[in-house]
Amino acid sequence: MSIKKSVLSTSNEILVSENVSLSKGYDFKTISGVDTLYSYYPSNEAYRDVFESLEKEILEAKALNGGFIPKDTLRIVIGDKEFFFNGVSKGFYFFIDTSRWFRVGLKHPDTNTNLLDIQVQCEATGIYLLGLVGLIEHIETLLCPIADIRSELTRMDGNIFVQFDLSSVIEKDFIVSKKRKHRREDGGRRGYQSLKIGDNPFLARFYDKKIELIGKEKRLLMETYFLFHGFDLSKPIWNFEFEWHRDFFKRYGIRTVEDGLKKVEMLFHHCMKIIRFVDKTTLSEKDLSANRLHRAKTHSLWEYLDKSYTFNAIPQSYEALEKIIPKKSVYDSKLFMTEFQMLLNKGVENDVYLSQEDVKELLKRSGLWLTERTKKLLKPFKPLPLSIDGINYILSKNNTPIKTLPSNLSPISTHELKQFELSLTRALHSELAEKDWDISLIIKNLKAIESEMKSRKYEQSELELWQA
Repeated sequence: MSIKKSVLSTSNEILVSENVSLSKGYDFKTISGVDTLYSYYPSNEAYRDVFESLEKEILEAKALNGGFIPKDTLRIVIGDKEFFFNGVSKGFYFFIDTSRWFRVGLKHPDTNTNLLDIQVQCEATGIYLLGLVGLIEHIETLLCPIADIRSELTRMDGNIFVQFDLSSVIEKDFIVSKKRKHRREDGGRRGYQSLKIGDNPFLARFYDKKIELIGKEKRLLMETYFLFHGFDLSKPIWNFEFEWHRDFFKRYGIRTVEDGLKKVEMLFHHCMKIIRFVDKTTLSEKDLSANRLHRAKTHSLWEYLDKSYTFNAIPQSYEALEKIIPKKSVYDSKLFMTEFQMLLNKGVENDVYLSQEDVKELLKRSGLWLTERTKKLLKPFKPLPLSIDGINYILSKNNTPIKTLPSNLSPISTHELKQFELSLTRALHSELAEKDWDISLIIKNLKAIESEMKSRKYEQSELELWQA
């Protein structure tokens, strides 16, 4: 949430929405902020020795306990703070500080190298006692001896607590979103107690907070927090939140924790437009029966929640979110040859023997040996026209001028045909000197001249025969 040294802080930061953005009668209290944040940090040179020492301590403890370490029994010191070993997940050893403010995950620097070595998960206890920014500063100070303090944001939840039963108004069938297929709910006879819309990397969720706190260790802390901000514990308290993950942040160029916190308000307002609860009374009977919910106006309750959300822990950036469209990668011959060369190098390193015949056979079978299919994939060359002193030419791929031949050769004298033939023969010799020949048009024109000349010789022979 906002920066607070304790829930009893007398800071002048306004978190409670009282008579803020009234919308058609809605006037319940709200508390808005960020209640979940996960991030990664790169390790520094000192990290390896610290990690290997911790790993050795954990493995020894496992050996002494038959391969299992009971919860909250193994105490580990990282920096100058004591932690409980919290288990292993996806290659990370997790630790939670004894105050239960945050969790830290550490992995071996030589495994899962596509991930950074240090993972941090802020816990609700730390967020609501220290304030989110205060907690992050505390964590980064602690990790400084083993980490390079350059955060990468991997998850953040923007939320708003409301003194109102959202299920009494929000009908799940009138929520408009492309994510409607990914909808899950829990509830009883009188309606739902929680509703989740969407899936990673972005989803919306709202639920009865009082029910969620039953049997939880943080219940007393949260009730104290609500009372401090003017909530009545005898009335409904719901939590409405958006859960964002790394792939969602990438769409908007958000990389670090600071980037995310600066844009959290804009993210929340943006998502309130992506997922909407609509007012069915603004639909015509025709649109309602055809389920054209997108034509309905946004419900006033949804607008009230949207306008009530604020985050004042750090100054906000109100620049419009611009979606970054990734460039489509094109796998072309250049990239193929680069990878092929790497494969060949690997073969050389491992003394792999291949004959030229083997390689040729593989290429032929793959369809890359200029088969008819491959030729069709190649972009066709478009000859360029050229005119010199009133004579028309076509330029080949190698910029050889090829004299343009008329479509009808009959009116052309034999002398002119021989001049055409001479010019085309010169062009042919020029092309044959090139590495990549472009002679199809030349051959076509020479064959046309040859055919015309043969025809004329036949006609001349016929004429001579009649004159004999």
